[in-house]
Amino acid sequence: MPETKPGSFKQLLKDHFILFFFALSIVIGPAYNTYLHYDFSYSVDCKTYMAIGKGDFKDQSVTRRYRVLVPFAAAIVAWPVSKMYTHLWPQRSDGDWPLRLAFLVINCVITAIAAVYLFYISRHYGASPISSFMAMIAVMAGSWTNYITGLPMTDSLYLLVIVLTVYGIKARNGPALLFCIFIGPFAKESFLFVAPIIFFWGCIPKWKQLICFIISGALVFGVRYLIDQHAGTQYSASFFNAFDHTENFEYSIQRIFSAHGLGELFTVMGTFTFVILAGFFGKSERNKWIRAIDWPCIALVLALIVHAILSGEVARMLYFGAPVWALMLALVLDRHKWLAGYRRLLGMNG
Repeated sequence: MPETKPGSFKQLLKDHFILFFFALSIVIGPAYNTYLHYDFSYSVDCKTYMAIGKGDFKDQSVTRRYRVLVPFAAAIVAWPVSKMYTHLWPQRSDGDWPLRLAFLVINCVITAIAAVYLFYISRHYGASPISSFMAMIAVMAGSWTNYITGLPMTDSLYLLVIVLTVYGIKARNGPALLFCIFIGPFAKESFLFVAPIIFFWGCIPKWKQLICFIISGALVFGVRYLIDQHAGTQYSASFFNAFDHTENFEYSIQRIFSAHGLGELFTVMGTFTFVILAGFFGKSERNKWIRAIDWPCIALVLALIVHAILSGEVARMLYFGAPVWALMLALVLDRHKWLAGYRRLLGMNG
């Protein structure tokens, strides 16, 4: 089915721009309010990425200071923004406002691009265009989407990497997987858990993947070395830091099984979580959609669970499972008998 994927980047811009436009329109309004009113002075993450955007690596978090792509892109955008910011918003022209606005722009654009491929993932798994679109909107309207787009964060790039991983495997799209192999390690170090999924289920021959992963690893280690030299820290510090996250295991488990933790899990997909949960009721109804969830999707969820437990931020890390949650939502909307009214309302069969 040709409509299930963009044939080229040019076609993506020309024929499928409406998806990008809808996604961007949904995220940019709430994100702008977050950018304007959210006080992130207590957030170490945000302060680190702002500092990186200014080229300041000294005394920054060893965990986050290597995620340079989004901060550097924001710094580039901030330069022309700063030239006109004084004329547009003179009341807040001082300080970090231009750089914060640049982060907003970069994050909203990256997230909207990820949304386009969320739609195509659901289509490749057999969901209808309307339900695929609804699932895309559900992710874009989520609280965590607002969080990663409105604040100076780098999570939007990791979301795009995860989305393109699932898309690249299902659509057998080599360029998408190559993007993930080379960009993923710079987006977030936990890409290490995602890389095996690409290796075992990706369409690129294994020997070519090995070469690409070796080159990617060399680039990552080279950049990390340069950053450590610039920051005046030992290169080994980042490796020891990787093992410090194991102390979060007990805390994360206790948090998940607390009333607060269970409520926090519902923030991943918001009230659309109830629609997904409804899909599990009735064995025959469940089998109509759950068989479409393949091993790459299951492996991704397991990888993200491990990452969530190690990070201590369970809900935020599980949000990166958006390709799977959106797919599940789209399939349940299409196939479960409880949603027959929804399908009749929108003129769909069944």
